[in-house]
Amino acid sequence: MLAPRVARADGGIVQLREAQGPFLVTVFVSPQAVEGGVTDVSVLVQERKSGDVVLDADVNLAVAPPPDVSNKESDPLCGLSSTAVASRLTESTLHSVQVRATREQASNKLLYAAPLNLDVPGDWRLHVTVSQRTDTAEFDCLLPVTRQSRGLAGLWPYLIFPPIVILAFAANQWLRRHSLETGHESQPRPFSRRSLGPQLIG
Repeated sequence: MLAPRVARADGGIVQLREAQGPFLVTVFVSPQAVEGGVTDVSVLVQERKSGDVVLDADVNLAVAPPPDVSNKESDPLCGLSSTAVASRLTESTLHSVQVRATREQASNKLLYAAPLNLDVPGDWRLHVTVSQRTDTAEFDCLLPVTRQSRGLAGLWPYLIFPPIVILAFAANQWLRRHSLETGHESQPRPFSRRSLGPQLIG
């Protein structure tokens, strides 16, 4: 009962598991989908009644950016690999991209997969269409894309500050020690009347 709704599997994170028509579909996504990075989307298609894996289906993915993102029509929103077959959708779904998911692109040949390059953070909309002969079913879910971390590039001011403090402290100590030694050597010897005795006698 306390298990999270999003679980991890061999294909990534289970983003959707739903039954429609004769199909039971499970959608997997990369564990960490970040802007500008490649997001692998995999689909497992099973027969709804028996649970057997369907290996001869046609699986098409359509992704659309978050609704609050405004981009120029010429700006690419998804970069697909050369093995993916992509085509622009109708004017009503401008900026959406459709791609066919195939078993050849999946490391696990029981899955249908396609790589997507999602370049803006937010909740992307994924529409999955599964067809087998005369049977067709459609599924919808969201693909959360997080903002890419700057990594060490954003941390370098904090990482470089401690070494600078240590070097400054060491330089200060060395200068103080050097000045003390130099001042001690330059001090004149104390005056003594005994040292002038032979000169007075002469």
